[in-house]
Amino acid sequence: MLAAPAPALAQQVCGDPTLMQFEVTSRIVRSRVGFTQGFEMHDGLLYESTGNVGGTTQLNTITLDGKVTTLADLGRKVFGEGLTILSDEVFQLTWQERQVFVYDTAGKLKRQMRNPRDGWGLSNDGTNLMFTDGGPSLYYADPKTFKIGKSVTIRAGKEQIAGVNELENVDGKLYGNIFTTRSIVRFDPQSGCVDAVADLNVLWEVMTPDERASTNSAENVLNGIAYDAKTGLFYLTGKRWRTIFAGRFRDMKP
Repeated sequence: MLAAPAPALAQQVCGDPTLMQFEVTSRIVRSRVGFTQGFEMHDGLLYESTGNVGGTTQLNTITLDGKVTTLADLGRKVFGEGLTILSDEVFQLTWQERQVFVYDTAGKLKRQMRNPRDGWGLSNDGTNLMFTDGGPSLYYADPKTFKIGKSVTIRAGKEQIAGVNELENVDGKLYGNIFTTRSIVRFDPQSGCVDAVADLNVLWEVMTPDERASTNSAENVLNGIAYDAKTGLFYLTGKRWRTIFAGRFRDMKP
């Protein structure tokens, strides 16, 4: 008698997320704005990938006193998206062109790869690249070939969460903007479960009138999360924002 096939493993049930609060400690005023699509800290510098809205697709660095330097400019032929740095290589996604550009940390182009999906947010776990494409999935990709391995579904409770953008890996959890909203989620990249969410309206509360006015556009949304492991500070910004806000996330007690 043949044994019945083993049932497929059930997807982990996600609990309801708790709340986080962002506490602003300081700010950086940029020397010029960019359409921020990717954002990461490396060796004391903020690296930025920009889209070509109102400008060109660039790879920039930003010092902690706000000086913006362009390391590479791809013009308007592609739309820059997420960025991450792994083994001293800078990876830059593009949106619908599905190209992946790989630079050294000085901005010299080393190679290109092909992404079979649209490019949105990008991070890494020290071995793999991890990216989103606008849907509710997080994909793992080989940094040498961009071949996609596994994927997980991002979920809060029973709800699938799409539009997670601009990823940042901190202590084994991914932080991501929810596109067009003022929310940032924290989730487990292994299970996809969102364990916390933060309302970033606090940034608008500390903005100057001019800073608030610059966000009064459907395009100039919150988008940009970088983390400095040496200081424990997060750096948050948005598309074409003049200001980068530094601070810390705190888990709120129930």
